[in-house]
Amino acid sequence: MGLFFKMFVTVVLTFLNVFTFPIFGFFAGEDNYQVKDAEDIKLNFAAISDIHMTDEFARVQVLKCGLWDMDHAADKLDALVLAGDLTDHGLEEEYENLKKAFEPYTPAKEILMVVGNHDTWTDEDDRYEPAKENFIRYSKEITGRELTECYYTTEINGYTFIVMASEGTSTSAYISDTQLQWLREEMDKAAEKELPIFVVSHWPLAETHGLPVTWGDEEPELLDGSFGDQNYQVEAILKDYENVFMISGHIHNGLVNDRQADIYGYTSVESDGSFHSINLPSYMYMGIRGRVFNGLGYSIEVYEKEVLIRARSFTSDVWYTDYDVTIPLV
Repeated sequence: MGLFFKMFVTVVLTFLNVFTFPIFGFFAGEDNYQVKDAEDIKLNFAAISDIHMTDEFARVQVLKCGLWDMDHAADKLDALVLAGDLTDHGLEEEYENLKKAFEPYTPAKEILMVVGNHDTWTDEDDRYEPAKENFIRYSKEITGRELTECYYTTEINGYTFIVMASEGTSTSAYISDTQLQWLREEMDKAAEKELPIFVVSHWPLAETHGLPVTWGDEEPELLDGSFGDQNYQVEAILKDYENVFMISGHIHNGLVNDRQADIYGYTSVESDGSFHSINLPSYMYMGIRGRVFNGLGYSIEVYEKEVLIRARSFTSDVWYTDYDVTIPLV
């Protein structure tokens, strides 16, 4: 990326988020960050993706705007999910800026960090281990979570979150046989609870959310932008269970709802039986399809009989209610 373009991005992000985000919040509609039913809610979490932190001052401020919004929610978030590409290159100085953005705020009771392809591009020799070490180190420093691998399972309010991770440095994910076996075992254990299961991966499944076309290549191949060679093995495991919610990022789409499906050929929330796929827009960059603005993500509310997926601009403190989706549980 050229120096001029980097400077241009910095100026635009700084202007939009440091100076104007309260104005957008004032004019765009609802700005009260509270759940629909505080009395009956079981789990309440936010999910954002593609922060792409660098050493630029503006990006720290963009993230701070969203964390401020979460920190000031009327109903404290149980969790914040960061679904990959936390950094641009997985470098220590980028993670330090990510940590710096979190220092003034407590956006949620728990924070889940997820590795993305950009987070693995740490080493000039294309080695995975230095990126893995940085991710594990800063996951502990930012979230307090002790990890031995980049993939892990955690429980929040009794609900299982299964966090997947590429074990290579390519743009598509690489999932080892060991991780595939681990995924099956974790899904088995989670299913015993008879509660919704949340699987988080930076990469979406192939042929969802407009892939491979939305990946952007002129002549896309079927697995572009997805889990890669292990895609259909992952999909087969996940679709063996009920009430599975997969959360991903990576594509940098904007928000797309059912009314726009005829235009774009996909939606941001897609369901196949009781398997539901939620693709997050890029938090840091504006997409080129659907509702576009930086600072976008979802606030997800879990109730006994349904899951409410609510679109929000965390940088402008606004709900985008046209993009909300309610999914009944089976």
